[in-house]
Amino acid sequence: MFPAFEGMDLDGNPVTSELFKENSVTVVNFWFSACAPCIGELGELNALNEELKLKGGAVIGINADTIGGDESMIMEARNILEKKGAAYQNVYFPVESEAGKLTYSITAFPTTMVVDRNGNIVGEPIVGAITEKNQAETLQSLIDQAIAADAG
Repeated sequence: MFPAFEGMDLDGNPVTSELFKENSVTVVNFWFSACAPCIGELGELNALNEELKLKGGAVIGINADTIGGDESMIMEARNILEKKGAAYQNVYFPVESEAGKLTYSITAFPTTMVVDRNGNIVGEPIVGAITEKNQAETLQSLIDQAIAADAG
């Protein structure tokens, strides 16, 4: 299960883990602002978000630098996302929350998880940029699996 959370998006709107219930599938991408491969995949993640919207899904970003609500890090993340044309929602939560602990437990970035409507993590987390062929294929397979299970 992805840990339940209460947090904010980078625009200051409250966000909770209830967002998973609204989507047939949610792709959760963990990144940080000084990570070149992370920044390199933001455009693809935005394109994926547009594609998933048509299937009732979404992409959510979690920038590890913004955990705990550091204003300067939030501004930096927003600037990077804007420059890369990434308009999908990015969220953060308190450091001591279970979701904050999960974020800090990630040792390789970017890491991407597929989460179903019930908050279950589908398959294994994908380590490395989804711009790489193997990661892209694995991600698509997990997305298809979650959507099929949701439809069934």
